[in-house]
Amino acid sequence: MRRYTFEHKTVMTVVSARDAFRGTPEIQVKSSAPGWTCLHIAPELRLKDRVVGFFRSQMMKDLSTDLCEQLATAMDELLGNALEHGCNTDPKLGVELSYIRTARAILLHLRDAGPGFSLDDLEHAAVNNPPEDPMRHANFRSAMGLRPGGFGIMLVKRIADELIYNETGNEVLFIKYL
Repeated sequence: MRRYTFEHKTVMTVVSARDAFRGTPEIQVKSSAPGWTCLHIAPELRLKDRVVGFFRSQMMKDLSTDLCEQLATAMDELLGNALEHGCNTDPKLGVELSYIRTARAILLHLRDAGPGFSLDDLEHAAVNNPPEDPMRHANFRSAMGLRPGGFGIMLVKRIADELIYNETGNEVLFIKYL
């Protein structure tokens, strides 16, 4: 299925998710309707770049370059967290990603099959640093033997207009108003 959008006198062709992921059993397309794409992604980190690349090049290509890159960055971070931490790349689990686009907003909804987490318990993440100690998480990461980082959720919070986690912490809703 191809969706045609008329912009001035040109026709913009958008490759559907069904076409893009045909022959990729690790990515099941649950919905490829205009305005609502839903994928079930096997918990393999190697799939993240392909999924984010599809949305960047097909579903977001009509947005400004800056907004497209912000959304792709947010999707990359949220999907990476769900695959790596939510599923612990357990082959029996997976992540469901929905990309919903309305005239006024873009929503990303991710659900992983893992046990969830609490934002308050992430001492190794910059999102919980007190204002007077913006690098506190770096000490926790070092003590835990973790690689440098921990800025992902904080970055996504700055990109999002709204970022809502469910009570369990295994689902997140990202909203960006257009």
